[in-house]
Amino acid sequence: MMLRALYDLAQRLNLLESPDYEKRKVDLFLRIDENGRFLSLEPAGDKVGRGKQIDVPRLPNRTVGVKAGLLFDNAKYVLGVSNEEGKADRLDRCTAAFREEVIAAAEQTQDIAVLAVQKFLDQLPEQRVSVLSKYPFGTSSDWTGSENIAFRFDPDESLVHARPSVVTYFAGKRASDVSGGTATRCLVTGQNAIPSRLHPPVKRIPQAQTSGAMLVSFNADAFLSQGMVDGTNAPVSRAAAEGYVTALNWLLEGTPNRRFRYGVPVGDDAVMVFWTKDPHSIVDELSALWGGPDPSEEAQKMAEFTESVSDALWKGMNPQAATETDTAFYAVTLSGHARVIVRDWIETTAAEVRRNLRQFAADLRIGSAPDQPMPLPLLLSSLTTKSRTLPPQLVTRMVRAAFRNEPLPRQILVAALDRIRLPPDKFDRFHMHRRCALIKAVLLRSSTRPTEWEVTVSLDESNREVPYLLGRLFAILERLQEAALGSVNASIRDRYFGAASMTPGLTFPRLLKLSVHHAAKAEQVGKYLERLKSSIIGALPAATLPRLFNLTEQGLFAIGYYHQREAQFEKRTASNIEDERSDSREA
Repeated sequence: MMLRALYDLAQRLNLLESPDYEKRKVDLFLRIDENGRFLSLEPAGDKVGRGKQIDVPRLPNRTVGVKAGLLFDNAKYVLGVSNEEGKADRLDRCTAAFREEVIAAAEQTQDIAVLAVQKFLDQLPEQRVSVLSKYPFGTSSDWTGSENIAFRFDPDESLVHARPSVVTYFAGKRASDVSGGTATRCLVTGQNAIPSRLHPPVKRIPQAQTSGAMLVSFNADAFLSQGMVDGTNAPVSRAAAEGYVTALNWLLEGTPNRRFRYGVPVGDDAVMVFWTKDPHSIVDELSALWGGPDPSEEAQKMAEFTESVSDALWKGMNPQAATETDTAFYAVTLSGHARVIVRDWIETTAAEVRRNLRQFAADLRIGSAPDQPMPLPLLLSSLTTKSRTLPPQLVTRMVRAAFRNEPLPRQILVAALDRIRLPPDKFDRFHMHRRCALIKAVLLRSSTRPTEWEVTVSLDESNREVPYLLGRLFAILERLQEAALGSVNASIRDRYFGAASMTPGLTFPRLLKLSVHHAAKAEQVGKYLERLKSSIIGALPAATLPRLFNLTEQGLFAIGYYHQREAQFEKRTASNIEDERSDSREA
């Protein structure tokens, strides 16, 4: 189903005008005359170094070996130039391979322009210095070898690779190179066709080779059966194979504003791409809402992102506000190694995605933050460190839960609690917000949470659950220490949060004893906080504090801590001000 959906996307967007040609960036046009004499090097793009996307013959899949394109390739193959040292032998093999492809095409087509390219290559040793000196982006020493070059035939201004005789020749050549066997039913289209022996590579998959990786391949005898070879073991026509890969590469292609056109990084080693059967705004909305800023400058970027997400865009995620006809929605999560790994496949509708993401945003909402979604990269970054990352399968399950409105994996709760227990950093408030938002969402969707529990957006002074009350109490004790001692090297949060959230019966007696000394030094603020402390202690059951908290109770403890902590950041109400004045008068 996935391959069929991708193939249909390629058909709908006209991405596959020819299974033998693909859009690639061309940096330079090398102009020659009918005798193969070099005339000029012209930038293909409007801006320096930008290049231009045009249809060119598909390049062969190459990793380590030398395989040349036809009448189009990079400067290593066309001119034998590179900024890498010690590659002279390989460059010679590259130019020889490129020349062989041109000679074969010239013999078959007898096209005057192809023959001119052959003559140019025959004369390249004599013309090479002149060609390199005409580098339009600098001097002859600035060549990198990665510049993509196509040939332009001066007499009629045609691109040599696009001439009709070349197109016909290349189609026949690739049909014999990548197809094999007898005609059989294509597993993607359902039509009879000769199956593709080799499938094109998928580009820009995290952790995969830069040259691309195969989604469908049979590269060992163990994968073969019934005497079939390569792709004939799972027959897919050449048009279908080129179609699904072209569509997938189009989705993964970067844009000036996004790492992927319609994709979201899922941790460090996976990406989720999404599309719809018919045109629908959900794909642009999802890219904007979940793409998010680069986590490297979190505080500033988070504020900018919140402001940049317009009300209209966020309201567009409301099913009642949508005006488009509903359509099928697809999402696939991919990672790479030697091959492309499909980690998850989702097939649903655009309307359901809108409803579920709305619900996910509501479940995440905590504190006084606006009713807007949190970018997925920032949510994930709050759970990781430089040395500790999330397993890709965990992130995949989290994303699937958001799309399907399913329970979130409890490992998210574990990861959030683990990060809260670590010493805070300079972006602690932003990180804490996202960690507690994830904890709240996990608890709301958990089947193990007691039914009588309330997990609210902001401080709930009527909540009498012991974990919640103790979390609030811990926040007050932390504030007492701060009021008494100011900034210290190790606060009670740094030293005791983990112990207090897991073994409250052992930890809190020690903390309460310590708070008496802090209250004595905190003056008027101490009196006010002591009253809050007493009110929370008074709400606790008379029995001994619990010896242990399970994982769910630890999550509620963190929510109570965050609610109380955030309430102290907010502007004091008139009643609180009056309470402090009263304390001052009593003193």
